[in-house]
Amino acid sequence: MTTHERGEKPVGIGRFIAFDHLTFWVGNAKQAAYYYCAVMGFRPMAYKGLETGERKVVSHAVRQNDVIFVFQSALFPGNEEMGAHLTAHGDGVKDIAFSVEDCRALYRRAVENGAKGVKEPWEEKDEHGSVVMATVQTYGDTTHTFIERADYSSDHFLP
Repeated sequence: MTTHERGEKPVGIGRFIAFDHLTFWVGNAKQAAYYYCAVMGFRPMAYKGLETGERKVVSHAVRQNDVIFVFQSALFPGNEEMGAHLTAHGDGVKDIAFSVEDCRALYRRAVENGAKGVKEPWEEKDEHGSVVMATVQTYGDTTHTFIERADYSSDHFLP
């Protein structure tokens, strides 16, 4: 009987806890977030853009119960990655994020098993602690971000 069959967590692999959020790449993040709030009952949750020091991408996070959507748009027309993606696919989901334990181990394991490493584990911090994240790509243009909040003691979305 394997450790999985006995219900034990394999050593050094980490585990997926839940879906965390979906990130949409859209032509107008502010308008998309407004629509989901006005029509679908979501509430504004977090914002990142020029006013917060971000110079490349604006992000509007909205929430309804446990469902979190993040809408992102390029701040300037020179963002070739987002522009090419929007030209090919239109507005849509770019990233499916998961809450995890041991982000670094899960990233290593995913890459060892054939996932393409998009962004190696990195840490973001604020006065409430730190969050570890990593991003992989399995197939197509959609990515998956692992988010470990073990050392983050806030109800804020992210640092």
